[in-house]
Amino acid sequence: DNFHQPRSMSHANVNVSELFAEYEADFHRLLAEADEFLAASCASAAALGKADRRLTEADQAVKQMDLEVRALPPEARQKLQEKIKGFKASVSERRKQKEARNREVLLGDASASVLGKSADEHGRAEDMNQSMMDASRKLQEAKRTVLDSEQIGLDVMGDLRLQRETIERSRDNMGKVGQNYSMAGKTLEGMLARADQNRRMVCLI
Repeated sequence: DNFHQPRSMSHANVNVSELFAEYEADFHRLLAEADEFLAASCASAAALGKADRRLTEADQAVKQMDLEVRALPPEARQKLQEKIKGFKASVSERRKQKEARNREVLLGDASASVLGKSADEHGRAEDMNQSMMDASRKLQEAKRTVLDSEQIGLDVMGDLRLQRETIERSRDNMGKVGQNYSMAGKTLEGMLARADQNRRMVCLI
């Protein structure tokens, strides 16, 4: 099974909305493929592994969409951010389904292997299954921690972008204020010159 990657978005003339649409198409394709593997009547560990890879790729597509949305003006973000929230929920739900199917496969394999064995062997097999499920749970927790860290990084990037825009606007405003002061100074100089000229004329009279 080849590991699919979302399509490259390196076209310089593609705008944000087009990039978002392409990532969204990738997301729906990957989610549909994951559903096929999860819905198999006799899902194997290999099929569940393929489903997990599709879900990982789908999650990456969602992250790319999130980055594109953060580049939009604030008034254009809300609707797309709601859509991204739904995409994340879809991936999370599929991961839960995958974990449930994975437990079924593990328990099914264990049940088949312990038929005809002694009670001691049955107990060891159950312990092994429990250890495997514990390891799987810890792995998922580690993945969630990594994803949370990535989300924090995305939030920081968004905040920095907004701060940069605020600084640039402040700089433009300061330039305009400086121009106004310069014009006012020239006007005052002209008024003083005319007053001096009038005073001299009065003295001559």
